[in-house]
Amino acid sequence: MASTSVTSPPLAHPVDPPFVAHSAPAQKSRIEAINIFRGLAILEVVMHHTTGMALRFVDPGGLAHFLLAVVNRILHFAVPGFLFMTAVVLTRSALKRFEPKSYYWGRVKKSLMPYLIWTVLYVLFRVWTEQDPRGVLQQPERWQVWLQYGKGYFHLYFLLIALQFYLVLPLVLPLFRRKLNLPLLIAAAFGSQLVVYLLNREGVTNWRFPATMAVWYIPAITLGMYFGAHYSAFENLWRKWRLPLVASAAVGLAWYLPQAYAALVGSRVDNFSYNTAHWVYTTTFALVLFGFAHSFARAPQWFQRPLARLGSVSLQIYLVHPALLFFFEREGLHGEPFSVAVQVLVAFLASLLVPFVFARLLEGKKLSLWLFGR
Repeated sequence: MASTSVTSPPLAHPVDPPFVAHSAPAQKSRIEAINIFRGLAILEVVMHHTTGMALRFVDPGGLAHFLLAVVNRILHFAVPGFLFMTAVVLTRSALKRFEPKSYYWGRVKKSLMPYLIWTVLYVLFRVWTEQDPRGVLQQPERWQVWLQYGKGYFHLYFLLIALQFYLVLPLVLPLFRRKLNLPLLIAAAFGSQLVVYLLNREGVTNWRFPATMAVWYIPAITLGMYFGAHYSAFENLWRKWRLPLVASAAVGLAWYLPQAYAALVGSRVDNFSYNTAHWVYTTTFALVLFGFAHSFARAPQWFQRPLARLGSVSLQIYLVHPALLFFFEREGLHGEPFSVAVQVLVAFLASLLVPFVFARLLEGKKLSLWLFGR
């Protein structure tokens, strides 16, 4: 049986291409919307992981556990969301100009190398912090699992998913050069996703960790590629259909949340229903979040600028923050519910801002190119 989706996480976006738009203001607005999307999404990632850590320190039967669990499960859309955005950006860039040699070499430098480096760093971190014994460093089979499935640390699998997408994008890119019927494309994407699920459930593919495979996120990737190829179509969609989109995401959440909560507390859930609800909720919410990002791009600078700035270093924050959360978890959360809430907030802010400052200090330096590919 295919496993349920693993925790979020997300974030390996290519270097922002010089988008072509009808006018300079439109181009600027689109780039700002993309960075704001990333900023909103990295806030979600850090809060999702922080609440996940906090759940281990509160009474499983108490109100605090219930509220943390609900927030944690609502914030479970990062992987599809960031894959959607990665598909938007990369498709738009590739359709403008695609040269295979520079494309793949760019992915090696900006994506594969950081993935390998951070896998090694986090394996060493696990040994240093005594999460694993030193002997694991000499076990080739463990290294194979860490690298093959993105298991060097709990969040690294997203970089692996992105790498898989980078490999296959040139193969499907010609399809998105054509004029496509969006409803039919959505139906085909979800239909293909169900076929992939059934093949894995019946043991035809038998993936050990299906949620570390790019084909586990077909709807989000497909819609990202579509709107990357037809960016103005999304802007028109958001202007005319924002309320139905928000309503669809709310319906998806109402379907997904009870099952996600039940799975989190150890109750039995139907695997097919859980995954289907997750695909519907996370894909529709990625569209809604992208729409909010476009609306926020027209907001005052004091509001949009911090989000865009966070988005510009979202990969750096994503890669570094789990190490900080480990130390908060090792110290534990103590006291009454209000005190625990304050400690959760402190952990969240520290895990967000310390990597942000670290990324700013490394901007323009060679070490940043090695660690983050930018």
